[in-house]
Amino acid sequence: MATTWNQEEISSLRADYDELAHTKGDAVTKYNPTPGTGRTGYMAIPPNNYPFYNDDERYQPVVQPDGGQLSDWKPLYQPSQEQEAEDRRKAYESGVPHGYVPRGFRYEGMPTIKITVQSELHSSDEYGSKRDQNGRHSGGPFAIDVSPKMTVEDLRLVIKEKGGIIPGMQKLAYAGKKLDDPKRTLEHYGIAYWHAKFPDWPITVRKL
Repeated sequence: MATTWNQEEISSLRADYDELAHTKGDAVTKYNPTPGTGRTGYMAIPPNNYPFYNDDERYQPVVQPDGGQLSDWKPLYQPSQEQEAEDRRKAYESGVPHGYVPRGFRYEGMPTIKITVQSELHSSDEYGSKRDQNGRHSGGPFAIDVSPKMTVEDLRLVIKEKGGIIPGMQKLAYAGKKLDDPKRTLEHYGIAYWHAKFPDWPITVRKL
């Protein structure tokens, strides 16, 4: 059986620094479980529970019983015995493991937004939607249709397929915000919200 700690036990282990005394009164919420740290989830990204975002757009970290935070924003698969048996039956009948969805079908049928991708790292002859007989991309900035539910990890694959920039070179940014967490969605980074107001704002492949 896994060891677990209650919130009181975890809090008793917290370091006590005078310079952080002003944070003790901060409210702990599901969107900001560690107030005063300036981070949510696995990466050093501040909370985004703005009042003008809907619930899907607000990032909610997955906190384990021991206080650790997972990198993936989705809760772990913890079904009831009945649900697990039903899922196993469906998986057996379909011939594929439960929960497996081919990457190309992951966002099928979901609403999409059209957004421009531009690179600060490449010249227009080194990336783009044009492709010659040797498979070399060119043309510069290009548009992609993506679901706001898409993760940054999957967005990089779309950019690679359309514009020829390999995922390892894609340090992305939108509206000055670095899209460094591959498990967060475009909604979590506010792209759906701000794209509706400013559709010309691009996703940028940044230099640094």
